[in-house]
Amino acid sequence: MQFPRGPVTNALVVINLVIAAILLVPSWWQYAVISGGLFPIRLSSGSAAFSDVGFLVPAFLTPLSAAFLHGGVAHVVMNMLMLLLIGKMVERVLGGGLYLALYIGSAYVAAAMEWLASFMAWPMSLDMMAPAIGASGAISGIIGTFVLLFPNKKPKAWGPIPAEYARPLHLTIAWAGLNLALGFVGPSLGIAIAIWSHIGGFIAGLLLARPLLLWRYRHA
Repeated sequence: MQFPRGPVTNALVVINLVIAAILLVPSWWQYAVISGGLFPIRLSSGSAAFSDVGFLVPAFLTPLSAAFLHGGVAHVVMNMLMLLLIGKMVERVLGGGLYLALYIGSAYVAAAMEWLASFMAWPMSLDMMAPAIGASGAISGIIGTFVLLFPNKKPKAWGPIPAEYARPLHLTIAWAGLNLALGFVGPSLGIAIAIWSHIGGFIAGLLLARPLLLWRYRHA
């Protein structure tokens, strides 16, 4: 089977890998995370607590900059493999421009969900002060669109709920359940997982799939 072309996917993968290689220097990585990581507290109260850092990515851009920062080689390799496996097929359907819009939009929705979850837990939890990094929120959006575009079986209704609504609902419940389970298991393995970012990105992919398709083929 011929693997579909995907110039935007390839570019995203290359950019992420180059940044990860540059940030193998520990001091550079730490500075990059503090400067461009997604700190929910920055989205709530600005950058006052980071005033001594030096260069800072504007807070409204950190959902995007954080998507190009990873917590190590294994983290970036796993994310980029997932992006390569599914991203090119979604890009082929949507086209490069809309695919990139999906990626960026999912990153922002993922960040909003991460912020909301941290805000709701504050001050009982210190998550507002913890940085969220990685492309998995944006990639979760690609996954959400992928599972709608390429179903493994014909969608079915759930009682009075039509199939076109039942399938996204079913997928959201399954994805949320998987990530909540990972959220419980991850800490025992020494892995911090931004589960709400994953859930938010996935929901964004589900919601954006149809509008993007309609726009893409509006003249068909």
